[in-house]
Amino acid sequence: MDLNRRKFLGTTAAAGLGIAAGLGLPRSGNAMISTPMVKAGIITDTHHATKADTATRKYSASLGKMEKFVTTMKQEKPDFVIEMGDFVDTITEGTDPVQNLEEIEKLFSSFGPHYHVLGNHEFDNLTRDFFLESIENTGIPQGQTWYSWDKGGVHFVVLDAGYTPTFPHRPYDTNTPEDSFWTWKDTFIPPQELEWLKKDLAATSLPSVIFTHQTLDRVDEQDHNIKNASDVRKILEDSGRVLAVLSGHDHAGGYANIKGIHYIVMNGNVGVSDQRPWKDTSTKEGFDADYDNQFAMLEIYLDDGAKYRIRLKGYGRQASYDLIRIISNNY
Repeated sequence: MDLNRRKFLGTTAAAGLGIAAGLGLPRSGNAMISTPMVKAGIITDTHHATKADTATRKYSASLGKMEKFVTTMKQEKPDFVIEMGDFVDTITEGTDPVQNLEEIEKLFSSFGPHYHVLGNHEFDNLTRDFFLESIENTGIPQGQTWYSWDKGGVHFVVLDAGYTPTFPHRPYDTNTPEDSFWTWKDTFIPPQELEWLKKDLAATSLPSVIFTHQTLDRVDEQDHNIKNASDVRKILEDSGRVLAVLSGHDHAGGYANIKGIHYIVMNGNVGVSDQRPWKDTSTKEGFDADYDNQFAMLEIYLDDGAKYRIRLKGYGRQASYDLIRIISNNY
């Protein structure tokens, strides 16, 4: 993306939300803080698959766009990269889902430190066990689907909402004609994960960022939303430590501020709308590796001990955000 366009996106996103447009970098007293505590490269909903492109989703562009993402991250040098789910997608009959997963995982993991969030399409043609055996999260035990780590004075948490809302809250796995037990709307954080989340946030004194695939910022019944999102948000609010929640799933993206916590829904990489075709908005009908390639760089700054600045620099059609969150030291 050229510099003028990036500045335009950042300014309009911030101005539209009434947030820190044009404030420059955070200050501490008279000193300008120009170095972020931590940087993270983020991409979501790549949907790599061997299937026909549609008017709104360009599956065949996924590897090329991921290569551009990785190349950009190697230049920008974040502390880690993370993909927030729907890494792969349903395949055309007679093609190989294992090859699709191997291709995009090899490319994504070539950056260095990397993490995954489970979406729903991961299990279209693959078993849960196989998928989890085929990916790696840096420093995290194999097969763990909700987990946390610290980097640069920030605590990061990945949640897994791939469970059915009805008891016994079965984890997503390959649906079969004999046992089709979940759909993309059936998302839930099970009790054991909620309990882990409470303990995990209680055990840290660091400001925290949460990653999910499905959204947490809407009413529980909304199609894209985790069906017990209100329970999850209560835990985040009670902790007093959460700066922001970043999600995917709804390719149109969005933003909300709920009780001071910033909820950013990132645009899908495969496409930003399931209603408006790419040809209506793209001169290359969604195949441009720069302008049609949605990802972001997250930067977190500290100012005066309690004020944190959360900057999301968008690439392609991903909006940029410049946000402030004050964390009380009384927690």
